[in-house]
Amino acid sequence: MRARRLRRLCTVFTVAVTAAATALTGAAPAAANGAPYVGNQYDYGGVRTPIDGDIPTVDSIADSITGSTDATLADVANHRASLPYGDITPGSGPALSLYPGPTGIPASDQYSVQVNDQPSFVYKSVAAKHDTNRELDTSWTSFSFTGSVTVQVTALAGSGLTGCLIRPYSAAITTTFAGNTCTFTMSQPRNVSVEFQPNIHNPIQHPMLVFANPAENDVPPATGDPNVLYFGPGVHQIGSGNVLHSNETIYLAGGAWVQGAFIANGPVDNVTIKGRGVLDGSFLDTGNQDSNKNQPGMIDIADQSSQNLLVEGITLVNAPRFNVRALAQYTTIENVKTMSWWYSTDGMVAGNKALVENNFVKSNDDSIKLFWGDEVVRGNTVWQLENGAPFMISWNLEGDPSNFHVYDDDVIHAEHYQIEKSAVFRALHAGAGTPNRYLFENVRVENATWRLFYLTVENNKWYDPTLGYGELDQLIFRNIHAYTNYTHPNVVQGIDGTHKVRDVNFVNVFTDNRCIGNAEDFTIDPATTNAIRIVKSADGSCWT
Repeated sequence: MRARRLRRLCTVFTVAVTAAATALTGAAPAAANGAPYVGNQYDYGGVRTPIDGDIPTVDSIADSITGSTDATLADVANHRASLPYGDITPGSGPALSLYPGPTGIPASDQYSVQVNDQPSFVYKSVAAKHDTNRELDTSWTSFSFTGSVTVQVTALAGSGLTGCLIRPYSAAITTTFAGNTCTFTMSQPRNVSVEFQPNIHNPIQHPMLVFANPAENDVPPATGDPNVLYFGPGVHQIGSGNVLHSNETIYLAGGAWVQGAFIANGPVDNVTIKGRGVLDGSFLDTGNQDSNKNQPGMIDIADQSSQNLLVEGITLVNAPRFNVRALAQYTTIENVKTMSWWYSTDGMVAGNKALVENNFVKSNDDSIKLFWGDEVVRGNTVWQLENGAPFMISWNLEGDPSNFHVYDDDVIHAEHYQIEKSAVFRALHAGAGTPNRYLFENVRVENATWRLFYLTVENNKWYDPTLGYGELDQLIFRNIHAYTNYTHPNVVQGIDGTHKVRDVNFVNVFTDNRCIGNAEDFTIDPATTNAIRIVKSADGSCWT
């Protein structure tokens, strides 16, 4: 496979500069930014230039992006501080909060959970919805804590099990296994997947998730505040016609199961939606993929003049379309969990000036859309089903969104298996805009074997080409660690020599069991791209 890719690339690129890179022995330790580097730059027309040393152009772009997004974080925090019940810092206790199973909601028949020797209710989602789904359901439990807890997850229906593990790997949680029970200790909040060997590779038919939340803080009162809509434990059937209002707080207590959706009919300001309960969208499901495309999001704020939104702590399940579409300026989406099945169900998208942090997203269509700019996306965990992308950079965008800092995120599964253009990092840009200035850093990818990068300007059936095309510009992928090998080459391609993909930088990308420094695993179109850099640290310290 790799030899065929290399032969193909040799026919694509005309090597204009053939000076070989100097062999590096006894190199000095890498600088904080990973320099010095070795690798190659591929320019318009097929020119290849070896790189040996610093890459100040890339460092300058990265520093500029982080300077802008750091200012955005401060702006978002200042706005969030003005919200009633808007404090997202972890609470001081109690040490453990377990939540009751809502009456009428059956417990999972796949798993049971004990936390500090006390039962924690285990939910199970409805059956998979689309004929391309290869999973059957998903079970999960949710609790809040401070300090540390011991968790025991028992596979009730498993046979022939030999052990267990916790994803993401970065959580570094050690397990013990006996009698179909996986036991582990958690000393900090984390959303994790508990997987039983040998069933740890895609597709896992019965996933089990543990949402270990921080202790709650700034909880609104159940009564007495006219601007609070409070849902206590139990089932609440409120439907889809729930209009959001400015200066409103919606609270879903742990153990609440709310069959409802919230929509803004125009601009809204200063809205908080929080808690530890569940928002269920199954009542919106028409049972038909095409019809579901007309359904609203479960949290749906489309007016971009809206300001100051917080969505924190809740779990959303069974959305037929969007889970969270929150296009308000100064939005925070914090520790939100989503699980959905339909082919066109997206996870979350935030508006201009946003923080998307510590969430768990399990979607079939795009999990996290990066469309509006001035955005920080960090600490998230993504389980991607078969259709969309964990990180969607562009899809027919008309504007020029810029300044995205995406870092310290984990993709624990990407179940792509049949859609040719699938990838973990993906742009299928057919719009007239030029999305630019994306910095991805310290992103870890597990159990994904199809493709890592697909970055293109290309037409599709949902775009009118008479509207014209833009470009993709200034993308940095730095310290990306993919634990698996890929069956499809990475693609970087514009649509013509005027509408290019340009200034794209792959810095210390570890994939296929090595750090890459050339285009061996890429298909890069020399007629529609420029300044594509692929480099690795010269001292061999590629992020491992």
